[in-house]
Amino acid sequence: MGQIESRLDAIFGAAFNSGPAPEITVAAAEASLGLRFPPSYRQYLLRYGASLCSGFEIFGLPPVPDPGGQPQWSNTTESTLRLRPDGLPENSIQISHDGMDHGYFLQCSLSDTSFEGPVIEWGPTHGGGEIVAAGFLDFVEQQNRR
Repeated sequence: MGQIESRLDAIFGAAFNSGPAPEITVAAAEASLGLRFPPSYRQYLLRYGASLCSGFEIFGLPPVPDPGGQPQWSNTTESTLRLRPDGLPENSIQISHDGMDHGYFLQCSLSDTSFEGPVIEWGPTHGGGEIVAAGFLDFVEQQNRR
């Protein structure tokens, strides 16, 4: 098992996960957003899909809920597309929210499949956003320690 998988398993192994997102779903999300997900986030999607952890949620690509059913997990594609008109951090996707005023956005690349972008906290107290973690794995490890 690689380093990314080990770090993911340490956090999400005991979380309430939606289940793996199929490769075709991940590729379709990247295409609809016009971005390439960082390798760590891509691996997270393929292993866990979306997660509710102790005290935080990580958005992902959960299965579509049954008609009339309530979604249990947040969909990063839907959330990002809904918020884009509000001027999100450039080339980013929403991966979490604090439940109040701040969203957390993972910077992605337009074409570089090896790019591991930072996580940016975006909200009323950060006009242009503030980097809160060097990358996806660092962000989820910080959240897990809280």
